[in-house]
Amino acid sequence: MRGLEGRKERQFDMTFNYKETFDRFSFYFLTIFISPILFGVFMALYSMIAFQDSWSFGPTVLVVGIYSWPFFAFGAFPVSIYIDFSARTRDYPHWKKAVLYAGFGGLAGLLGSVILYNLYSMIFMLTFGLFGGLIHFFVLALIKRFFK
Repeated sequence: MRGLEGRKERQFDMTFNYKETFDRFSFYFLTIFISPILFGVFMALYSMIAFQDSWSFGPTVLVVGIYSWPFFAFGAFPVSIYIDFSARTRDYPHWKKAVLYAGFGGLAGLLGSVILYNLYSMIFMLTFGLFGGLIHFFVLALIKRFFK
């Protein structure tokens, strides 16, 4: 009988570990869907302030959200997993993590300027990437704080 109890405890531990892993990753998946929308809001507000005859607010948010989603999904997602779970960066304070997110966002912005070529200058794309990285960091921090 003792062997059966041990198996049940291990099964419970594995189920709990899978649930904990799923809960952790769900924060990151939710963040990669919210961050492009907030980035689109930021870009729509920027375009309304900087360029008086820009698109309306809704289409700008939609287009920027669609174009920036791959950068958040394939760039920010693995970077945020690395920053939060790496033994090297796990215990960094929030401001250091914010700087790391901004730095990686800037690199993603530079990559975006290469992909979009002459549409925007490299300095603007670097700045937009910095803000995108910070938006992703703050959304992830708020989701973690709200759901824990």
